[in-house]
Amino acid sequence: MISSPIRWTGIIVDRGKGNRVAAFVKKYDHEILLAVRGHGTASSAIMDCLGLDEPEKDLVLGMASVEHSRKLLEALQSELEFDRPGHGIAFTIPLSGISAAAAGQLKGLYKKEALTVPTDSKKEDISMNDGAKYELVAAIINIDVINPVMEAARKAGCKGGTLLKARELESGEDKKLFGLTLSQEKSILLILTPNSQKQSILRAICETVLKETGEHALAVSLPVEQVEGIQL
Repeated sequence: MISSPIRWTGIIVDRGKGNRVAAFVKKYDHEILLAVRGHGTASSAIMDCLGLDEPEKDLVLGMASVEHSRKLLEALQSELEFDRPGHGIAFTIPLSGISAAAAGQLKGLYKKEALTVPTDSKKEDISMNDGAKYELVAAIINIDVINPVMEAARKAGCKGGTLLKARELESGEDKKLFGLTLSQEKSILLILTPNSQKQSILRAICETVLKETGEHALAVSLPVEQVEGIQL
C-alpha cells in the first residue's frame, strides 16, 4: 500500500438511478467504479428513521483526486439537485493509502495534471483526520435484529442511513469471530452522522446486538470529509 491524496466517494440514490449516477461520476473523472444494491428489508418506521422514500437503493463508489471529488459533489448539488431532500446522498472519505495498481490508473487519468501519486510500494504513515465533522458508521448485523438495532440508532440520534444486504461467501456451518456468529445472511448498516453523535450511535448498536443475540457486534466508524444531500 502507498500513501495518496485520493478520496473515496460514495453516492446513494433510489434504485434504478445508479447507472445515471455512475455515468455522471465518470464524467467528473472518477475511476474504479462499483455499484452496490441496497435492499428494502426495513419496516416503514425504520424507513422514516433513515429519511428514505424509496426502500431500495443503489450505492455507487468511486475514487478520484481531492480536487475532482470536490468538483463532483458541487456538480451533484447544482446539476442533480442533491441540495433538495430525496434526490440522493453523497460523501467523501480521505484514504490513508491505495495500491500501486490503483495509483497507476488514477495517474493515467490525470496525466495532464500535476497530481503527485507515489509509485513505489513503501508504506508511508499519514495522520488521521481527527477534526472530521462527520463520521460513517458501518455495522455488520444479522438480518433478524435490524428492527431493534435501527430503533436504538434512531433514539441515539440517527438521521440517515442505508441497509445493504450481504452474505458470507463460505458455506457450511456457522462460525464465530470475536464472539459473533457468522451466518450467511447479513446486513451492512451505514449511517452518516455528525462526529458528536458517533459514539452514542455505536454504543446503541453494540448494546442492542448484545441484548438481542448475546454476542458482540462488529462495527466501525470512518472520518468523512464532505457531505451533500443530507441534513444533519
